[in-house]
Amino acid sequence: MKNVLMIAPYFPPRRRVASLRPFKFAIRLKKFGWNPVILTIQSNDGQLTDKEQDLLKGVSIVKITPPFDRTTSTVSKPSAYKKSSNRVTGVISDQIDKHIPLDTWILLFLLRYRSVKKEVTKYKPDLIWSTGDPWSGHWVAHKLSNDLNIPWIADFRDPWTLSEVNLRPRSLFSNWIDRKTERKYVKSADHLIFTSQQTAQLYKEHYHLQDDKISTIYNAYDPLLNQKSMEWDIVLDVDYFHVMFFGQFRKLSPVEPIAKAVSHMRPEKMKRLKIHSFGSMSREDTELIEMLNVEDQFVVHEPVLPSQAMNVLEKADLLLVSTDQRRKHIIPAKLWDYLATDRPVLSVAPNPEVGTILESTGQGNQINPDAPKKIASFLEKLITEKSNKIHRETNSHKFTIDAATSTLAQRMDQVLTVG
Repeated sequence: MKNVLMIAPYFPPRRRVASLRPFKFAIRLKKFGWNPVILTIQSNDGQLTDKEQDLLKGVSIVKITPPFDRTTSTVSKPSAYKKSSNRVTGVISDQIDKHIPLDTWILLFLLRYRSVKKEVTKYKPDLIWSTGDPWSGHWVAHKLSNDLNIPWIADFRDPWTLSEVNLRPRSLFSNWIDRKTERKYVKSADHLIFTSQQTAQLYKEHYHLQDDKISTIYNAYDPLLNQKSMEWDIVLDVDYFHVMFFGQFRKLSPVEPIAKAVSHMRPEKMKRLKIHSFGSMSREDTELIEMLNVEDQFVVHEPVLPSQAMNVLEKADLLLVSTDQRRKHIIPAKLWDYLATDRPVLSVAPNPEVGTILESTGQGNQINPDAPKKIASFLEKLITEKSNKIHRETNSHKFTIDAATSTLAQRMDQVLTVG
């Protein structure tokens, strides 16, 4: 059995999108000949579920304990004090983060590197795999790869400095260092992995990479995790057509394309439509749907637990994918949860790859967000079909995490053989 050191700064029980990918790989790699060892940042916010603990049996986890962690929440202070304190702390932290290259976790890794190196060496890793963001995880991988003289696969997931959307403010200095650092990592890693073909092509062209240097491995959906668990006690009226956006409408996931489309629907069809989202809607989005006179069609729910996801999704008549139109290299993570259901999907995301995936599975359609009348017509057609109870067969099994993990193991074998 070969050993792979998986550097995943975010890992369960930390509930962030970035933690799911390494977790799903880690619990499956053994059946493909690789023994995973996880290096992650300790999180005191939440606990592993019983199922997660069971799935992680036999997986070694090395945890780095940070002196503080503003990516998790506490409830030790009264709410009024906490809100005021959080605003002040958030502004200060954002300013610090803005001027530190990579991200502020780099300070923790610099401080603890010697002890980390000593600890992970005990597991005799044959290969290193690291994922970002946070991008400082690649810093650890790059340094360990050089110090231990073992090959390294850098899993970028989404674009780093080549993204058209800055997810957090960067100073001119930190942005310059980030770009230099990314170029160094791209050139020195033995292999690069991305989660969409659009991102892989972007990096290939920008850095003049050979085809055998890069791979695309989708996030995929997980049959083990995408199962009905906890009930969602909201009852949806069957007389309406329910569109589910499994998340919060916000700047990176705009309400505008679907809201404009709804405003173009015929009144008799519109009144049968409900669009559900989870988490409060911004003032700007609220004003937009009011201006378009479609506020009656939008229903906002409290966020739900991950264990409720499948119960929520299976109550929908249609699942919606929407993301910022500048994020044309991104495949939104919620797509993979959607594919675990038999519900049709509508994508108004800019990455054409999403449409290709939906077409290949027979599970949905992609429509340009700049075509609101076409989206409106599509919704009206589905509302009519619901009345006629039309059923669609889907074929999403090739996008399971088992297939993705098999591909990852093959790449790891190839890198180890070449190295």
